Amino acid sequence: MNQHIEWRLPRGPRSAGRARAFLAGQAKEWKLPEDTAETAVLLLSELVTNACRHAKVPPGREVWTRCVLLRDGVLRVEVSDASDVLPRPRAAAPDDESGRGLTLVAALADAWGAYPRECGIGKTVWFEVGAGVTVDGVRDHGGCAALDGVEEEPMSETTRSSRHQSGMRGARYGEVLLISPSEDGGLKAAVYNTFGLNDCPLDKWNALDARALAEQFQVPVVFLNGPRFWTIDEVTTYVWGDVEKFDGLEARWAAEVRIPPEIDVTGSSAKKCYVETTVARDTEYVLAAGKPVYALVAPGDRTYVLQAYSHTVDDSQTIDSLATLGDRLRLPEGWRFRVGTPDEDLHVRTVDKKATVLQDELENTYMLHVR
Repeated sequence: MNQHIEWRLPRGPRSAGRARAFLAGQAKEWKLPEDTAETAVLLLSELVTNACRHAKVPPGREVWTRCVLLRDGVLRVEVSDASDVLPRPRAAAPDDESGRGLTLVAALADAWGAYPRECGIGKTVWFEVGAGVTVDGVRDHGGCAALDGVEEEPMSETTRSSRHQSGMRGARYGEVLLISPSEDGGLKAAVYNTFGLNDCPLDKWNALDARALAEQFQVPVVFLNGPRFWTIDEVTTYVWGDVEKFDGLEARWAAEVRIPPEIDVTGSSAKKCYVETTVARDTEYVLAAGKPVYALVAPGDRTYVLQAYSHTVDDSQTIDSLATLGDRLRLPEGWRFRVGTPDEDLHVRTVDKKATVLQDELENTYMLHVR
């Protein structure tokens, strides 16, 4: 199984040294060959230095480092920052004090590249060491093609490990949506979720200022979605992102949402409910046997399972009040609300790394269950 570790570092002059020390210690724990460890420590230092020195981003943004020991002994190192500018090596003059970092990476790494982060903010620069030597002793630098306009995949399916969380039913969380224009002329949102990091403390949540956050993160709109409460019991996540701080409240990138034009995100008019939205994420929800499952059933038995209820519209909702939720909803013609208790665990899985979700008029969220 792959092993990984990650660190968050402030954008300051000491962070490169701290990164070197962290990786050197981890290399000993992983028992990496001495030459592999030395090369990795040197190249990590160069990338962290670049991220701290050259990333033109708002103050307070951190640099993320992720190190993955792959099953074939290759060490992959990723450094992420909030700048969207992809790096390119440049020729440094003999008397230049900087400008050689990427040239060094290109010379010493077995492969390297860069790609925009999945959350839509910033980039990740990566390299691999410990492999890539061909029979004639020439290193393969195929990863460099990403810097010439070829988008590099963040990690292959085999290099990502899953994250499993349980004990979720009734747990409180919040979502911060960073909304920006999409490539097709519509809107998209990078979704950050507090679950697993904190219980969305109400004092911190209520203190969030959407307009100030939009200015800080340089997006047109920030939407605060919560507090919310899970109605599932477990989740396995196969794709996830970095943690950001929103006025001190930590939340992790969880998904990207394509926002249908029918849905208002400005608050200037009422949102439309029962409208399908596509969410780019890769998850499997589990609703435990013997516990209630709440669902909307559309014509044709198209079933949407309740994944979370919300306090955005009605803060009197509780896990117990969901049994009579159907009496409060103004469902579209032909729809019905259903409560059941399965004898076996119910698994609700994304399809092709996409979930189809919708909300009712209380902003409770449901996910399409594809059998």
